Amino acid sequence: MVHSGSAFRDGATAAIPIWIAFVPYSFALGIAAKTHGLELEEIVLMSVLVYSGPAQFAVLEPLGSGKPALQILLATFLINLRFLVMSAALAPYFRGARRAAVLFCSHFVSASSFVLPYIRFQQQPASSSQYEGGGRNAEENLRYFLGVAMTSFAVWVMGSGLGYGVALSVPAGFEEVLRFVLPGYFACMLATELKGWTIWLIIVASFFTAVPGSLLSPVWGWLCTTLAVVTVFWGIEQWIRCGSR
Repeated sequence: MVHSGSAFRDGATAAIPIWIAFVPYSFALGIAAKTHGLELEEIVLMSVLVYSGPAQFAVLEPLGSGKPALQILLATFLINLRFLVMSAALAPYFRGARRAAVLFCSHFVSASSFVLPYIRFQQQPASSSQYEGGGRNAEENLRYFLGVAMTSFAVWVMGSGLGYGVALSVPAGFEEVLRFVLPGYFACMLATELKGWTIWLIIVASFFTAVPGSLLSPVWGWLCTTLAVVTVFWGIEQWIRCGSR
């Protein structure tokens, strides 16, 4: 039998790679917040209440330039709609747990804290499936999720505050580098799931076509060329699969 403390510790241990990724990511958020004129308490409170890197980065410029609050709230809401799908995928694994605890956990759902628990829960043997009404198993799942999510949340909040603090010693122009932090973070997450020869060909081809595309159109060129490459290779893969049947 897995004890509750062990389930939480297992989650916290599994979350260590997330902590490592969150340190530079949250630091960059704090530095960007300082650049856009936010106060320390504002970025820390935002990290506590919003806890969404893409949404927080997206609203820094509107906040700094004094855009209407409704516009900022709507942008944050639309970006965070992805958590609805993640929560729906996790919810069955918590069936039988205390409702108040599940509601409390919902605040800590993020792209990073979703992946690890979801993969672990899917690997559970059928005899311990949450769909059979195993309340104890649901409680263990919840504690494991808390181990992953709450520790990652703490790193995120502290990192954004510390990043704001070190922003004073950051050289001028460094904020231009910050635009690469977010795509780099998601690229690292995606890299762990890459399988098959096709995806690697897509990466190489996209790399060599994105630069000429961006020279042709600085705004849309890299995106259009990457989408074209992905579409072509997807079609080739489908054609090969159909031919092998």
